[in-house]
Amino acid sequence: MHTDKFDDILFDYKSKYGKCVLELGPGETKQFEHCIGLDIMAKESVDYVCDLSNGFSFIPDSSIDEIRSSHFLEHIDNLPNFLREVSRVLKPNGKMINIVPHFSNPYYYSDHTHKSFWGLYSISYFSKNSFFKRRVPTYYNDLDFDIVDVKLIFRSDFRLRNLFKKFLTRVFNSSNYMKELYEETFTYIFPCYEIYFEIQKTSK
Repeated sequence: MHTDKFDDILFDYKSKYGKCVLELGPGETKQFEHCIGLDIMAKESVDYVCDLSNGFSFIPDSSIDEIRSSHFLEHIDNLPNFLREVSRVLKPNGKMINIVPHFSNPYYYSDHTHKSFWGLYSISYFSKNSFFKRRVPTYYNDLDFDIVDVKLIFRSDFRLRNLFKKFLTRVFNSSNYMKELYEETFTYIFPCYEIYFEIQKTSK
């Protein structure tokens, strides 16, 4: 379904599923169920074609329950402006759930469309709550998401190596201390594949 009437799509999904969830930049098929697919290219997985680098001007304030993306945010040029738009369209306590490549991902540099690097602390620059022991400056912008979760994901496309990577995922996600120990000490010994994180719009 490809249409310019986003309000109609929003109404249909809310009527059918009781909430409105966006999936940004889906692949050939949606990664998540019952989501409105948004992308610049017309594909079977896309419900509304738009240039997301310009934000969500077609979406009303505080109208979206949840936003999901997988390997999308690293393609955005102006991340602060984009996250400001995310905050605008999310309902109070609405969540954004993301997967992005870790900066040590050995395949990161192969994709010339990647615009930003992501590490363990990257999302902390957009939150004033102290999720990790190491603090980062937050005075660069006025955004203040609550960080719900951050996880390091290790994996490989090769089966035997992937078994070891699963072990690393369990070890380094066992506590925030271990996550911070990894990023400070082991990043270039055991490259990380992805970061999973959840943020929530504050209710104020």
